[in-house]
Amino acid sequence: EFVAAVSHEFRTPLATLRQLTENLVDGRVSTEDRRSAYYQTQQRATNRLSRLVERLLDFARMEAGALRYHFESVNIGRLAGDVVEEFKNIAGTSERRIELRIAPELPDIYADSEALGQALWNLLDNAVKYSPGGASVHVEAVRKENFVAICVHDEGPGIAPQERKQLFRKFFRG
Repeated sequence: EFVAAVSHEFRTPLATLRQLTENLVDGRVSTEDRRSAYYQTQQRATNRLSRLVERLLDFARMEAGALRYHFESVNIGRLAGDVVEEFKNIAGTSERRIELRIAPELPDIYADSEALGQALWNLLDNAVKYSPGGASVHVEAVRKENFVAICVHDEGPGIAPQERKQLFRKFFRG
């Protein structure tokens, strides 16, 4: 399951890099504007591979009990805004609207901002991957009773009811 999950995640950026590189090497990219677009896409794919490797290493550290979390006071609105903005810039989601709403006067929370940012990134990545083309993704940071929540809403098919119990199983893919 592990090898299948990791292989699946690596295939897309590798295929993108292979195709773009072949086109550039074979001289099939005729204008400077198109070459620039190809290089930008290559950069996004390379960044995605780097993030995948880091996530894999973090997972190994977590499994070994060696991952250290660094808890601090975090402004959740700023964190959500930064992650959404970075995701838009890096993930190449120009054809998809990602809307962000931050409730006013949210209190700071005590959290590991890196881990929380990575969790939000993963939710955004899945929302974009599994939503139909052109669908919007909505992110909101809100107060719910005594808690602060970050919610990601998309227009994807969702998780089948019979698979929800397996959702937190390692490497589960519905």
